[in-house]
Amino acid sequence: MDSNNNFLTLETAPDGTLVVSGDIDMAGGPIVETALLARESELQEHGGDVVVDLGDVHFMDSSGLRSMLAAARRATGRGAVLELRSVGPEIIRLLEITGTVDQFAIASRRD
Repeated sequence: MDSNNNFLTLETAPDGTLVVSGDIDMAGGPIVETALLARESELQEHGGDVVVDLGDVHFMDSSGLRSMLAAARRATGRGAVLELRSVGPEIIRLLEITGTVDQFAIASRRD
């Protein structure tokens, strides 16, 4: 995907990882929320962490952050975590500024 394209796409990898590309903004936040809820529903029976790959996400606004925080709280309630992979500096900065970086399990970062 062209990293200059801000349209959100979301795919589920064979291992269940949600792979997000594009901006998670007011339009994309609800799409991510729906995908997170669907993945959580799949995990209800067997448990496990929700994993989100943000390698192609270069912008997230408060609505996207709200969706991610809600998913992290639900995961904690199930004894699991919301794991973020390939988190870019733009998203790390947002999490640091809002004091929410500790709400997530950040497995990897990208430059």
